[in-house]
Amino acid sequence: LVAFVPAERRAAEPVLDLAVVRRPLIMTTTAISLGVGALLIGVTSFVPTYLENALGVVPLISGVAVAALTLGWPLSASMAGRLYLRFGYRTTVLTGSAIAVVGCVALAVSGPYPNPWTVGAVSFVIGFGLGWTAAPSLIAAQASVDWNERGVVTGLNVFARSAGSAVGVAVFGAIANNVIAAGRGETDYATIVAASTWVFVAIAVSAVLTWLAGTRMPPGGVDAAAYGVPGAE
Repeated sequence: LVAFVPAERRAAEPVLDLAVVRRPLIMTTTAISLGVGALLIGVTSFVPTYLENALGVVPLISGVAVAALTLGWPLSASMAGRLYLRFGYRTTVLTGSAIAVVGCVALAVSGPYPNPWTVGAVSFVIGFGLGWTAAPSLIAAQASVDWNERGVVTGLNVFARSAGSAVGVAVFGAIANNVIAAGRGETDYATIVAASTWVFVAIAVSAVLTWLAGTRMPPGGVDAAAYGVPGAE
C-alpha cells in the first residue's frame, strides 16, 4: 500500500488516478461505498451466526431472515431513479442512509432479545435504505466525470465497497472474538448474545458514519450533485 501511491503517481496510465480521488464528490461517494460494504458484510456475516448460536435455528431460517435484506434493496433501488431525478442525489442518499441507520440501531437494540422475525424485519429496513444509497451515490460519481474517466470512478466505487467489507468484517470479528474470549465461550448463550449485540452496535456506528459522509455531497438537483455546482438545477 505504501509503494502503491508513488507507483501510481509515476505511471503514465495509472490503475487508479489519485487526482480523481482528491475531488470532493468522488472522495465522498467513495466513503459512502466503504460504509455500504461494511454494513452489508456486517449483517450478512454475523446475523446468521447470531441466530444459529443463540437460538439454535437451522441455517435455512437464519438465511431467510438475512434474505429480507436482499428483498428491501431491489425494491427501493427500483424507485431510486425517480427520487434522485426529482430531488437530487444528495437527498436520495441521505434518505436511504437515514433509513439504514434506523434499521441498524433497531438491530442493535433488539440484539439482547434474539428473534428471527425481528431480525428479518430490521434486515429488510437496512436493505431498503441501502437501495437508496448505493446506486445513487455511484451514479453521482459517474455523472461528475467525462466518459474517459467513468471506468476509473466505477472501479474505485466497487473497490471501496470491497475494501469496506474486508475492513468491516475484520473489525466486527475482532469485537466478537474479544467479547467471546472474555466470556464463557462460543457455546454460551449469554456470551453469544453479548458479542453479537456489540457487533450490531458497531454496525450502527458504521451506518451513522455513512450518513455523515452523505452530508458532504453537494446540495441541489441532479446537475448540482453531479458536477458540484451548489443550487444548480
